[in-house]
Amino acid sequence: MPLSPPDSSIDGQLPAALEPKARWWREPELGLLVLFAIGAFFVGMTDLSIRGEESRRALVAREMLQTGDWIVPRCQGVPLFSRPPLQNWLIALVGLMRGDIDAVALRLPSDCAMLLTVILIYGYARTFLSRTGALTAGAAYASMGQVLELGRTGETDALFTLFVSGSLLLWHLCYTRRVSAGLTWGLGYALAGLGTLTKGPQAPIYFVAAVGAYLLWTGHWRYALSRAHAAGIGLFCAVVGAWQVPFLLSMGTDGSEEMYLTDIGHRFLDTSWPTILEHVAGYPLEVAACMLPWSVLLAALCIPRFARGLGAARSPLVFLVTCLAVTFPTVWLPPGARPRYFFCLYPCAAVLAGIAAERMWRARHEPSIRLFWTGFVRAASIAMIGAGTGILILSLAQTDFWLTQTRTVACCYTLACVLLAALTWRSLRSDSRRSRRLAVLAIAGFMALTQGSVFINALKSVSVDTEGAVAALSRKLPADAQLVSFGQVHHLFVYYYRKSIPVEVWPKAADEADEAIQYFCVEPGRLEREKLPFRWEPVADINCDRRLMKPALSRVIVGRRLDGHATAGAPHESAVR
Repeated sequence: MPLSPPDSSIDGQLPAALEPKARWWREPELGLLVLFAIGAFFVGMTDLSIRGEESRRALVAREMLQTGDWIVPRCQGVPLFSRPPLQNWLIALVGLMRGDIDAVALRLPSDCAMLLTVILIYGYARTFLSRTGALTAGAAYASMGQVLELGRTGETDALFTLFVSGSLLLWHLCYTRRVSAGLTWGLGYALAGLGTLTKGPQAPIYFVAAVGAYLLWTGHWRYALSRAHAAGIGLFCAVVGAWQVPFLLSMGTDGSEEMYLTDIGHRFLDTSWPTILEHVAGYPLEVAACMLPWSVLLAALCIPRFARGLGAARSPLVFLVTCLAVTFPTVWLPPGARPRYFFCLYPCAAVLAGIAAERMWRARHEPSIRLFWTGFVRAASIAMIGAGTGILILSLAQTDFWLTQTRTVACCYTLACVLLAALTWRSLRSDSRRSRRLAVLAIAGFMALTQGSVFINALKSVSVDTEGAVAALSRKLPADAQLVSFGQVHHLFVYYYRKSIPVEVWPKAADEADEAIQYFCVEPGRLEREKLPFRWEPVADINCDRRLMKPALSRVIVGRRLDGHATAGAPHESAVR
């Protein structure tokens, strides 16, 4: 289906649809986006300590390097049925080059995925938007609030988003450009396969559902009835099967089922009607909040007559809206779904933000649409001033609020906010490509600055120093001490301890415990339910929470077995409180 030409050009530029020979990868706007992404995600990537599920990803990668088993993800030698291992492979490869699975090895794959996704968005948007419109789409994704938060971590979200959004956007790009059907379906299914190896079946389900609904809506469903489509499915099976078959042979069908269904089951733990209704009512607002400030532009899609004058952007608009509409119920209806579960579709929303912005710029004779951009820019400027002022007041008053900064940081941040707000507001004085680009970059810069300074500093101030606590424990233990765990313990503790911690079965009686075991670790929750059948004393109580909380939720108790035996119930009950 060919693209229709736009109604008019913008800023004296011919839209990309009329410039088939344009080399978008050489355009300065893409260079600005690349620099922005490097500054937002690569600079200071190790400022925050390893937290959340990051240590689990790192631990799996480390055990792959130690054991040589790249098929079955394991923690403490125990199979981990959480998600397939593609991200662990990448972390392990970077760690192999660096000589250690450190924070850089853990987070570099995610940062690279963020950069590639920004480039993908710009290249896709540039086929139907002006340079400034494509810049807006790329900057919108890179500076969404939740993207700035998760894109800097070693979680699977950034990598999974690259593959899911890549499968959708590249398929549609090839389809509209009349690229061979074999390449069109092959690219889509290959990337969906890589997404499956990253996080699971959400990738192919989203690809098939979105593309199928789009072809049905446009009346081109026969495009799916081809040998090329069958070949694409075969390529998907080959990509996934390269890991799935060896894993199936190793762990059986039960292991494969658990690998794909464990995380999904968590979304349905509470299915009471009050929980469901609360989730259905609040979830769309939560997702919109996570995509701020650019989700505000998406509201313009509801303006009457907005679709008129879209020109070449009409077909992408239909496709992107279809992608969002078809996939959103999968996270909207399950009561345990979080906004980050829709993270992989944020690039589609970002491109829609770029389309909305460019439509506003073209609305020279439509005040209702034109004023939407003016209001957005002014609201962003006021928000910048408000953020800077609020942080300055909190910091000068030296409150205990977690966002409080040092006075030097607060003053510098406030000054930067004032400068960015002034540039943003001033951009409305003229109607040019330069002024629009200035507004977009200023707003994106404010978001990146806030995340990289205020929020990072705030999180650092309340973060638990688990690494320091584990280092102190290592100095306390004898050099030849072999630490074992009764049942698995928190992955952050195991990661920082660095040495192997074998898992032992919880002893039911004193004679069941290996007398060679002198030092052990255990989750305090298990100690509250069951007593160890021998006398012991606590050596350390390690807090593994992300933030300082009272009481701590995730802890590891390290104990030393005493000579002699006793009935269940050690004399050191305070160790588990």
